[in-house]
Amino acid sequence: MAGIFQELRRRNVFRVTGAYVIAGWVLAQVAGTLEEALNLPAWFDTVIVAGLLIGFPIAFILAWAFEMTPEGVKLTPSLGDGETADQRPVRKLDYLLIAGLALVAVMIVVDRFIPEHKVALPVTAPVATETNGIADASIAVLPFSDLSPDGDQVHFSEGIAEEILNLLVSVKGLDVTSRTSSFQFRNRDVGVPEIAAQLKVRYVLEGSVRKSGETVRVTGQLIDAVKDIHLWSQTFDRPLTAANLFAIQDEISTAIVTELGKTLGLGNAVEVKAVTDDVDAYALYLEARPLFHERRQLARAETLLARAVELDPNFARAWELRAAIQGLLVEYGESDVSAEEHNQRVVAYANRALELDPNSATAMATLALLQMNRADIGPGFANWQEIIANLSRALELEPRNGSPLNWRALAYMRAGYLEEALTDLQNCVKFEPYYTPCRSNEVYLLLSLNREQEAFEAYLKMGRDGALRNEYAPLVLLAKLGEKNLFMAATNSPNFLYGWRRHEELYAAFRDIPGDHMELSNDLLRFFNERGDRNLTAISIAAIQLGNFTLRPHEAVTWSPGVHRYRQSPEFHQFIKNTGVYDFWREAGFPPQCRPVGKDDFACD
Repeated sequence: MAGIFQELRRRNVFRVTGAYVIAGWVLAQVAGTLEEALNLPAWFDTVIVAGLLIGFPIAFILAWAFEMTPEGVKLTPSLGDGETADQRPVRKLDYLLIAGLALVAVMIVVDRFIPEHKVALPVTAPVATETNGIADASIAVLPFSDLSPDGDQVHFSEGIAEEILNLLVSVKGLDVTSRTSSFQFRNRDVGVPEIAAQLKVRYVLEGSVRKSGETVRVTGQLIDAVKDIHLWSQTFDRPLTAANLFAIQDEISTAIVTELGKTLGLGNAVEVKAVTDDVDAYALYLEARPLFHERRQLARAETLLARAVELDPNFARAWELRAAIQGLLVEYGESDVSAEEHNQRVVAYANRALELDPNSATAMATLALLQMNRADIGPGFANWQEIIANLSRALELEPRNGSPLNWRALAYMRAGYLEEALTDLQNCVKFEPYYTPCRSNEVYLLLSLNREQEAFEAYLKMGRDGALRNEYAPLVLLAKLGEKNLFMAATNSPNFLYGWRRHEELYAAFRDIPGDHMELSNDLLRFFNERGDRNLTAISIAAIQLGNFTLRPHEAVTWSPGVHRYRQSPEFHQFIKNTGVYDFWREAGFPPQCRPVGKDDFACD
């Protein structure tokens, strides 16, 4: 054994092997750096390392077989007696080995003890990674705090945060938590790591706004909640102008995309367009928008928007939101103006918005909704193919917009395409978890698909999440499941049947839907006419399930098991034909639960 080692030493195999390992290590480091810097394929450094491993035995054999002599390279066995290998290359090799080992030691020290500061070039697709089950490319934007001297700029502060959130939504590869989810943490004493854990995001943006006189200060900071460290923060002090506000939003959004892009490779840059040059009009719009989202104080929202477009007649966003609110003013009983007058305003305001911005998704969707409502209430014929196409166009522009998602689902529900409607509603719930209309309609739709347990769970979850409008409770489901207490709690809602005296009879009637309950149904309508301050839609949904087929059938219950008799009635057939649904079926195909009969009729289960 000693002889073998002596021979390896004499033939300089150890020296050559050491030199090869050092040189190979350096090459591997260079390959990894080039792959990252030049965006080379992921297999580039793997191929280099594989080549070095394959070359190692070849270098070992060559070192054993050949020696450097004063006369050149010779086979080791061919060295004559007294003839020795040239020691100069050996000494040079020793020097190289010492230098290489020193280089490796320095690089290890640098890598271990000096922080890394490198900027990766942006790539077109994000790296799909997770940390503790949370997607790395995920962020929540919290409502910005109002630090103004009088504390009267809450709407303005939160509006700025929402604008930044909407900008980040457009960034390819970044999962942004909805406004309704992240804004629930306003005024709550909860730490950022806990908020991030509840929202299932890795990054959180928080900040503050201070308006004082003619100046504004906006502060933003980006936090890695997993590591609990601040990645970026900046304060912007500017004169209070609309142009400066949009510039600040641009800078904050760009800084976030740049910071996260270093590791996540986010796809597209942020582009901020000034929507108005009047800061007061912008503040009014920011105050009105959450009222629309939350379906409250709609008359106040209308007043704010009217003032906004008075200050800036070219403010497209204010016009589109004003158009969308008109129908809600009637639905939620916040206007004394006739429905037809509001319909005319919808057309005028939405067309003005589209004139200013042809890509106004909200305006497109609002006009489509108006077509649907006119067909239902008129009665009037509607082109359902056009309605769905317009809503689809709106969603191409704003895929996460809860209103067109809900409205297209209603169009599908009216036409009986229940699976398509469910997809829209589930997307709406995903993007806007606390958007009540989508969640209420989802419960009814699951019931129409005979998925009763899922419908009941979805209903209970609305209650747990504080998103329950109990006047829209699925009464037929609660009665069937024997949930009498939940049934009574729902029917006693203040804007439903509170003050009516026949709740026990109503529960019994819903337990026996096939029975004759016309007198009870008529009494519901009498109660509404006497009080006049109750939700007509909710009362009509209850009345039609009890056999009153003269009412407009709401999309939510048209296909419910509780209205099977209605679908066999002449009133249903006439309604489907008058509203254009039947013609749509003949073009697009009948839904699974309906079929053509003869040349000009149909039947539905």
